[in-house]
Amino acid sequence: MAEVAGQHRTASRPTPPRLPAQRSPYGREESYDATTSPLVRPYLVEYEQRVERARQQKRRLTLLLAADFGIDLDTRVLHGTEVAW
Repeated sequence: MAEVAGQHRTASRPTPPRLPAQRSPYGREESYDATTSPLVRPYLVEYEQRVERARQQKRRLTLLLAADFGIDLDTRVLHGTEVAW
């Protein structure tokens, strides 16, 4: 008579599929080159455009004042010393 209690099954269980090896996102072989990326923070672009518009507006105003009021834009006095022409 065969033992019923504690008898091991002889049939093998199906093996679970193997999981892929874990990879760390920090240990990648290739390095990331930020100069090739077209991504730029939009607030940085907005700031640069605003600064450029302010410069351009200042130049236009200077030229307008020079034309209207006859202001001489040539610098003839540098650091308190008169420059000869």
